[in-house]
Amino acid sequence: MQEGGAPFQTTHWTVVLQAGEGDADESARKALAAFSETYWPPLYTFVRRRGYSPADAQDLVQGFFEHLLKQNTLSRADREKGRLRTFLLGSLQNFLLKQRERMSAMKRGGGQQIVSFDDQLIDAEAAMNATAHLSDVSSYDLAWASSVVTRAWKNVREGFAEEGKRQWVDELRPFVAGGTMTAPNQEEVAKRLGTSVENFRVSLSRLRQTYRHALRAEVASTVSDPKDIDDELHYVYRILTA
Repeated sequence: MQEGGAPFQTTHWTVVLQAGEGDADESARKALAAFSETYWPPLYTFVRRRGYSPADAQDLVQGFFEHLLKQNTLSRADREKGRLRTFLLGSLQNFLLKQRERMSAMKRGGGQQIVSFDDQLIDAEAAMNATAHLSDVSSYDLAWASSVVTRAWKNVREGFAEEGKRQWVDELRPFVAGGTMTAPNQEEVAKRLGTSVENFRVSLSRLRQTYRHALRAEVASTVSDPKDIDDELHYVYRILTA
């Protein structure tokens, strides 16, 4: 057990490596599809920052994930040295170099659809515009860090929802998230939740701890060595507070 967090599990690396096996079963492919839903925003952001149109960027990211599904494509993934964000970015850059000459021949929607852009494309474009001052790699890193935090909060919210306390997460999150979010008055929030300020503060302490654990677990799933978890956590914080 990692101190202050969940057991170390290389969930995302496992999905990547399973997808690279020639005999990957349907469950592994479904896992890769879910993995793709998670990682397409930073990859899409990077491609867009390279000057491609939204339509071409979607085609390229779809093509990249199809590329990852092919037999032996991922067999060269060096998990022993791996941070998943750097592996994916390097793989995407190599893919773009190979696809540049073939771009004019690509047909939108002609391949296997690995990930749906429809629900999140507007948010991805808005996020990309907000990072127009950053380089393509910095934009990718910011989108990646934001995705890690989003997944952590999603897991926290689902856990509290099972206890019938989804509203509590929504009300308490501004006190935990920091950054540009302005925390409201504690007394006012406690009143809305129908609880005392003392109980509110106990719940806030619990939420902070739960979120730290969830964030650590998400970061743990993107590195191949538990020793890298703290460095990646610090990197997430540094990116989001820059």
